[in-house]
Amino acid sequence: MIHLFASETDQEGTRLQAALALGGVSVNRVGVISDELLNGTSLVLADVKTLHEIPCSLPRSRLIAFGGNDKADDAIQILQTGVRTYIPQGASADSIFELIRTDVEVRNKSRKHSREMAAKGGIAHSLAMRKILQIADKVAQAQISVLIAGESGTGKEVLARYLHEHSPRAGHAFVALNCAAIPETMMEAVLFGHEKGAYTGASEKRIGKFELADKGTLLLDEITEMPVGLQAKLLRVLQEREVERLGSHKTRKVDVRILATSNRNLKQAMKDGLLREDLYFRLSVLPLNLPPLRDRKADIEPLAHWFIHKHGAAKNYRVGDVVIQTLQAHQWPGNIRELENCIQRALVLCDNATITVADLALEEVETKNAGGNVSLLQQMRSQEEQVLMSVLAKNSGVRKSTAVQLGISERTLRHKLKQLRDRGILP
Repeated sequence: MIHLFASETDQEGTRLQAALALGGVSVNRVGVISDELLNGTSLVLADVKTLHEIPCSLPRSRLIAFGGNDKADDAIQILQTGVRTYIPQGASADSIFELIRTDVEVRNKSRKHSREMAAKGGIAHSLAMRKILQIADKVAQAQISVLIAGESGTGKEVLARYLHEHSPRAGHAFVALNCAAIPETMMEAVLFGHEKGAYTGASEKRIGKFELADKGTLLLDEITEMPVGLQAKLLRVLQEREVERLGSHKTRKVDVRILATSNRNLKQAMKDGLLREDLYFRLSVLPLNLPPLRDRKADIEPLAHWFIHKHGAAKNYRVGDVVIQTLQAHQWPGNIRELENCIQRALVLCDNATITVADLALEEVETKNAGGNVSLLQQMRSQEEQVLMSVLAKNSGVRKSTAVQLGISERTLRHKLKQLRDRGILP
């Protein structure tokens, strides 16, 4: 969100600058226009006569002009430049704060709507995911803990953020902790915090994740990777709603909603001693299980288009039906994360903004049709290989001539030849 407060008089600009500073809003007399609001807000005071010099790339509908007089003609002239609001001379800082607050609320709602549409439009075309999101919409409003299970790459953290953003806690912090990424010796200090000198190397006081997430949501990602001994302390915090920093004897109340995820079979994890049974029942008031991507084929096409837009918005990439069929035929052991990597790879390899099957660079799909015949993908690859090797032979192995004749770049040709060598088809 970009605001420009323009003043024709130095005296009025100085008054406004001082008034806004009292409210914690940083104002530059002349400087870089910033889109950061409220948290480190930076606004610009300049002359209204310079409005026409503002780059046309900036959204003028979000500019605010601060006038030096109350002449109607001047106000009309300024509004005709496309600014959203004209504020006459002598306006109070409170009135400007109100404009900022309103715009921030509108922006936050817009961003939330965009994330919601991305989630629903991107991952919820399949019946399985639509059912999960229907449950998630109801669970989000409750204060209960939720345990989200599913294979790696299925979108567990995305769903956790969805729950937070649709909950009454959405205005507060969402703090995520990957339990698998923290050394066991550091886990307790990271969770609960520590005082200065609590242990060797603790040179300063640190606030733990629980306190950082106060009034908000704490995501414990891959909860089964947390040491069992620490799980007992975590259970106590969940029961008592208070934490004690390492090196301190003072407890602090915390109001935190806990979400947890795991890529393991949770019942087996309890049998193997990786997850305390009492903690499991404390966390899984309402468990959600995300299905793997191979079991939600309807989500593959919209997800693919979403990632193409995300990583290739600068170009109008084209994707044919055969490419989509190829993606749907793949088993996706890495799930959505693997699909995103595949799309990014294809965007790098493709020529002329048209993504082909070869650009996907997927390992050969072992899919066969009901009659036991070789899949369409395998037939296409076999024909492509034959054409490539035939043209290469006619050009006596000269890559440049081969690439020109095939209508592809030399980089793409090198990639295809490497695939053939890796599979033992070429020496």
